[in-house]
Amino acid sequence: MKKVILKTLYKRLLSKIYNPFIYTNIKPMALVIKPEDKCLVIAPHPDDESIGCGGIINLYPKNFDVICLTHGEENSERAEEFKAAMEFAGVNNYKHLCLDDKKILSGYEIFKHIDISEYDYIFIPYIFDQHRDHKAVSILLNRLLNETKNYKKNMQIAYYEVWSTINMPQCYVDITSVVDKKINMINLHKCQVEKKDYAEKIIGLNRYRGLLKDIEAAESFSIMNVKDFNKIVPRIF
Repeated sequence: MKKVILKTLYKRLLSKIYNPFIYTNIKPMALVIKPEDKCLVIAPHPDDESIGCGGIINLYPKNFDVICLTHGEENSERAEEFKAAMEFAGVNNYKHLCLDDKKILSGYEIFKHIDISEYDYIFIPYIFDQHRDHKAVSILLNRLLNETKNYKKNMQIAYYEVWSTINMPQCYVDITSVVDKKINMINLHKCQVEKKDYAEKIIGLNRYRGLLKDIEAAESFSIMNVKDFNKIVPRIF
């Protein structure tokens, strides 16, 4: 009896904290970006956008804007590499906010000037990512959403994978046709790939993600509306 009670309490606790992640589709659905959709990728560091969203960006470059929050470890070369990756993918609107690496949370006074009013999707690192700057993006965006209220009612927040995998992604994008482009895009971040072969690692994950839908490679996302996003972030942090 005691075990049953504890199990019930545990389930109730999880449902309150992780509701958007638990009650999700077991079989991810294809994420379709319509021609009129306007999307924003927020990358904490140069290369996060390429690792987490390089496939979908290469599929829909005209739909995407990209904002990189830092130059990454005070390295000016990484800013140039970010620019090269954006130009390679065909992204027209991209910029740096020049926040301090590993101190993103202290940069809200700059972050709050991001105009999110026209976006249908905002892509950010997974909330349970193992990098503190990646987690910080959820906190900053949550604060901005609560303060501005100037965004589309049906806007969606999409979590992407960098340092941690999403436990139950609801959506996927078939990136089979742009795998080579994603690899090239990642490899333009030379300062980083000299340390680790990020392309090999993330493409391995993308190929694994493709297994569920019998496709060569896929990027997976956890997507939720603003209401759910605003509920979950304060409960986790």
